[in-house]
Amino acid sequence: MKSLTVFSGGKTRAALAVGLCIVLLAGFRVLRASLLPDLPNFSPVTAVAVCGAFLLPGALGWILPLGALMVSDFLLALVLGYPALSSAQLVVWGTILGLVGFARLVARGGFSPMRYFGSVLGGGVFFYLITNTASWLANPAYPRGLGGLWMSLTTGLPGFPPTWMFFRNSLVSDFLFAGVLLAVWALASRSRESALQRAA
Repeated sequence: MKSLTVFSGGKTRAALAVGLCIVLLAGFRVLRASLLPDLPNFSPVTAVAVCGAFLLPGALGWILPLGALMVSDFLLALVLGYPALSSAQLVVWGTILGLVGFARLVARGGFSPMRYFGSVLGGGVFFYLITNTASWLANPAYPRGLGGLWMSLTTGLPGFPPTWMFFRNSLVSDFLFAGVLLAVWALASRSRESALQRAA
């Protein structure tokens, strides 16, 4: 995969490090929801989907991000007491699958910070638009028409935090965790290359 050539030399070690971070971030989703409910949507969904697809080789770039997020969704349903399977959840998983495919496509052009973080931004906007539009379509509490769609994208329903706050928290967490994943990948790759140079 062309996007990984910039980190050549320590691919296996770096992939293991990133894979472990993805599993830990999926666990963080569950802990954050139960321990820090005042931070709605401070969750690395887009970072895990996009960055995992960008940094992990082959099928692992599909399987690990999708698997980690799906398992964490089941755990979230168990902890928070909502149904594990629903039409809304299927929309979320379909959107995550789209994010992974999008990131894999962008990564074919080679790695650059602009492509990497641009994919995180584009993926975050895509996830927000798709899931909020699905909520507007499925939830009868939203008025029909463009006014209801705008409501679902900005203020949300009365009695809940405004949806723009969810979007803001999501973007902040995605950029934060995307930076962490990239740093882990780069450090693991560099340490492997340094070890090889010393051995030579």
